[in-house]
Amino acid sequence: MEEEVRSIRLPEWEMIPDIGLYMDQVITLMERTFSPALPKGEITKSMVNNYVKVELIPRPVGKKYDREHLALLMMIGVLKQALSMESVAKMLALLCAQGVQSGYTRFAREADQLERALEQGRLDLSLGSDSPQEKALHAGVTAAVCTISANRLLAGAHKGGEKAQQG
Repeated sequence: MEEEVRSIRLPEWEMIPDIGLYMDQVITLMERTFSPALPKGEITKSMVNNYVKVELIPRPVGKKYDREHLALLMMIGVLKQALSMESVAKMLALLCAQGVQSGYTRFAREADQLERALEQGRLDLSLGSDSPQEKALHAGVTAAVCTISANRLLAGAHKGGEKAQQG
């Protein structure tokens, strides 16, 4: 059962493909990135099209999505687990104020630190900064990572309970 409960490990910026990908390739990459941490179908073609329509992500260039699109989609995939789309948009604006690469790198680092803390059972909820923006960023990422972790643990506990009943 322990092996079934896996963490999200977002790729480092340099590991995100730096070539244009078509929609089907984007969806496959997202599923591989988030599997098995999130259920299949957490990012669909219609969702990506909607994110473009509401300007959460920029329009693709020649129907191809680049590294920045992919990074934004990964952040959206995590954040939407606990936040409204309106809050996700605000979080992305705060995170990416200095550019998508900077925002994604920070986001991935914070999500990874939270995942490790949860795995070790020592989550620190202190917000560390006086800035309301910094507190909001930390709280939002924490909420999303904790929601994902709780759902994975519940799924693992449910599967473990089914096996115990069968045995």
